[in-house]
Amino acid sequence: MFDVLRRSRTALASSARLCAAVRVAPLLFSLFAAGLLLLRADEPALPTLTTARALRSLPAAEAARHYPLHLRATVTLVEPERTIFLRDDTGATFISWGKNAPDLHAGQLIEVEGETYPGLYLTGIKAKKVTILGEGESPVPRPMDFEQLASGQFHYDWVEVRGIVRSITPAEKYSILKLALGNGALDVYPVTNEAAPDEHLVDATVRVAGIAAGYINDRRQLVAPHLRVRSLADVVVLEPAPDDPFAIDPTPAAELLRFAPNGRAGHRVKVRGVVTQQEPGSAIFLRDDIQGLHVRTTTGETFVPGEVVEALGFPAIGTLSAELEDAVVRRTGESVPVSATPAAIKDLAAGKLDADLVQVEANVRDVFREPDRVRLAVQEGNTVFEAILPASSVALEIPAAGAHVRLLGICRVIEATQPTRSFSTRARAFELLLANSPSAISIVRRPPWWTTRRLGIAAGALLGFVLISLAWVALLRRQVRGQTTLIRTQVEAVTIADERQRIAREFHDTLEQELVGVSLRLDAATVRATDSMLRELIVGTQRLVHQLQAGARSFVWNLRESTGASQPLAEAIHATVARSTTGREFEVVTVGETRRVPESIGHELLRVAQEASTNAVKHGDAHRIVITLDFTDTERVRLVIEDDGAGFDTSAPVPAGHFGLLGIRERVQKLGGEFHLRSEPGKGATVEVTVGNGP
Repeated sequence: MFDVLRRSRTALASSARLCAAVRVAPLLFSLFAAGLLLLRADEPALPTLTTARALRSLPAAEAARHYPLHLRATVTLVEPERTIFLRDDTGATFISWGKNAPDLHAGQLIEVEGETYPGLYLTGIKAKKVTILGEGESPVPRPMDFEQLASGQFHYDWVEVRGIVRSITPAEKYSILKLALGNGALDVYPVTNEAAPDEHLVDATVRVAGIAAGYINDRRQLVAPHLRVRSLADVVVLEPAPDDPFAIDPTPAAELLRFAPNGRAGHRVKVRGVVTQQEPGSAIFLRDDIQGLHVRTTTGETFVPGEVVEALGFPAIGTLSAELEDAVVRRTGESVPVSATPAAIKDLAAGKLDADLVQVEANVRDVFREPDRVRLAVQEGNTVFEAILPASSVALEIPAAGAHVRLLGICRVIEATQPTRSFSTRARAFELLLANSPSAISIVRRPPWWTTRRLGIAAGALLGFVLISLAWVALLRRQVRGQTTLIRTQVEAVTIADERQRIAREFHDTLEQELVGVSLRLDAATVRATDSMLRELIVGTQRLVHQLQAGARSFVWNLRESTGASQPLAEAIHATVARSTTGREFEVVTVGETRRVPESIGHELLRVAQEASTNAVKHGDAHRIVITLDFTDTERVRLVIEDDGAGFDTSAPVPAGHFGLLGIRERVQKLGGEFHLRSEPGKGATVEVTVGNGP
């Protein structure tokens, strides 16, 4: 019962706290909102912009802060579902809208409420409300030239230009008019769909009013200006083009861009000539009675070399010579044989045959194959140039580097220079556009088999063979040195073994046999001796003879024992020392990579180890002996014999009749090595010997 009451009180308390929290929440939210308002109150409010000039003066970073605006202006141009261009008394601006733009037209006076945004080039408007106030006064267009439009100062303003129509190009939704305007060419785009304008506008002098616009890069820079107009129907013809443009008199190619006091600058001219070569959709090369001419045209019609044509176009300066741009070409129905001009390289380099069909001979230096063309690097004398064969040309045999060829094609100057303090322009580099003909490349002389590349390959192969031969000779010499050392070692070992066995046989057959005879006689004398003193003398002599026999047998055994190639030095030492250290603890340790040593050196080291171990047992009463063979030094061998025996004073004189240490010193001196002896009374002894590997 009490638990139920306690839980009830807890639940009531929780409910009370929840209700209190619900009542306090709106108060807290109000306080938070008030705090935000106070914080915003600390920031100065952005001013409302009311003129186009204020908008145009606002930098992009400031425009991104979304300044409020309230603007009254007149609509100058409407791009459907895109942009609305406006102008007030202070300047021009625009509204970026989109698909849901209000139904507006040019000439309406409107009131716009909204905020700023950076735009691609200058600050624009994001409109929130547009109110149509009625019809306004159309702005008077500002007369402009090309330089003013390219400056961007009057971007999106209502302007007027005058120029000569260069071309009319049909596009997907509208036709684009190209206008020659002073020092530049300006494209004119209508914003409404309409039929293609009359082609007779080409070469007419016209006046066009529209919005100054242009293409903008991602750095907010004006790349190329253009004009956006309401309709090409608004184009006003000031000076019409000739009714029959081809009716004008032809101009020789050599007379283009020459001084003419009574000439009509900027208008089309007609040139009559024979087709020498064509780049479909790009250019046609003609030759009249005097020289060649580069005619730039986008015509898709194909012309055959030898056809006589008339080209109507606008004169312009190319890299070095005059050209025709935006040209139209028509056939005359005539045809004449066309032949190339045999040319000297020096004339091509000087630009005398620019845009003409020529034939030259030269040597091929290299061939570069690319997806759309083949480039030949050719040379004649000190002049190097390129001959280019398009991939669409007829199949031809491409000469290899080193061939001497005859080339047929159009000479084109690709770089010119103006010398300092001079009025003349000179050619600096040229190339050859090979003809689409089987005679474009004729191989006069094929390259010799021994080309530079093949010579390089052969020289590389020969060098590789020489290097391999030298390496093989070095390896062979190393193997010969190794085999020579091995043979010398084996011969030395066999010679030493034979000599030792001979001495052992002689010693066994002479001294040892005689000692055996003496021992037998002493045995017989012992039996016959009756006097005790004599018997004792004979027995002592007999013991001495037995010792001599044991020493002789040991000597013979040592002579016959070998440390040759059949047994490593460490194993030979272990086997030999084991016989003289019976009942003692000993071990043989090797350090470094074990290797075989010459027989003469191995034998002496074996005897040193044997003598030192015997001394340790016999004179030092050692219980443990450690023998170390150190091969760490590839040129030397170090032998160390350590024991835990009684030791001795190394400065004391050697007792009479003790020749062990003397023998060790003599053996080491014989090998040209080093001998070290360390010992103290009660601290054992250490014998260290270091010798070379031998010859």
